[in-house]
Amino acid sequence: MPRLLVYWRALRPFSFPASVFPTLTGNIAAAALHRHQTDFSFSLVNMLLTLIGAVAIHATSNVLNDYYDWRSGLDRMDNSGRMNPLVRSELSHRQMLALAAICGVIAVGIGAYVIALCGEPIVWIVAIGAISTWAYTAPPLQLKYRGLGELQVMLSFGVLMTLGSYIVQARHVFTHEAELSVLVLSLPQSLLIAAILHANNHRDRRGDCSARAVTLSVALGIPQRSIVLGKLFVWGAYVVHGVAVVATLDSVYPIPAWTLVAWGTVPLAWRALIALDGSDDPASPLFERVVLLHARLQRIYGALMVLGLAVAAVG
Repeated sequence: MPRLLVYWRALRPFSFPASVFPTLTGNIAAAALHRHQTDFSFSLVNMLLTLIGAVAIHATSNVLNDYYDWRSGLDRMDNSGRMNPLVRSELSHRQMLALAAICGVIAVGIGAYVIALCGEPIVWIVAIGAISTWAYTAPPLQLKYRGLGELQVMLSFGVLMTLGSYIVQARHVFTHEAELSVLVLSLPQSLLIAAILHANNHRDRRGDCSARAVTLSVALGIPQRSIVLGKLFVWGAYVVHGVAVVATLDSVYPIPAWTLVAWGTVPLAWRALIALDGSDDPASPLFERVVLLHARLQRIYGALMVLGLAVAAVG
């Protein structure tokens, strides 16, 4: 396999929609909420830079996750860790750390740019994003192994990427009320991103138990409880979205009803949750598909939400 392709696969690009669509949501939400304000102007350059920065920090997190899962012995050839480039001996640990460093430098560079552009309102978002990238699997915090992985990805990917990209676009005009609308708007995708991680952890619960890694799925005990939580994440996204649209109808910055086009993904949600049952058995055909189905759900839901915001922005 060509070396560049090995490095590209090590970044886990299939997971990037979990950072791309929250970032696009924040950018386009700025246009939808502030389109009538004469002192608001949309910047394609800043949208591109926030996208690159979000993907770079996401890639850094992916590579570090694989490195620490390999170092701890959690990823092996007899479980889903067989796709880890370190387990497959496709890359050395030094090459993986160098790859993480390159992605990290790109993310830090763009983070410095947006801090210089926006000042204090963006500093805490960049800081928490950087810290959580390391804390997810790296010691001493290792949030993933303490049952906090889902909460971490909800905050880092769903909430902070959406809010951060919104602030970059609306830095001259945003208000706390507008920020609150964007925060609420970020929650459905936050829940679906958590659902992807939970599906991954549910699938891997047997291997995690043997390695004494306490993910939230493992902490819940019996598989049925883990399945119920997965359903709460997925269906909770639709409920929160609908309540948010209704609750902000009388707000100065209402969440556009056009975003409800994302509810067209309900059949995909149903199929993903059917796959969750029994997917923790490595011999099951669902073992290989459950995470991909949840990832596809978030990708299409996010794309439709962005489409709805774009329609509202030009309306």
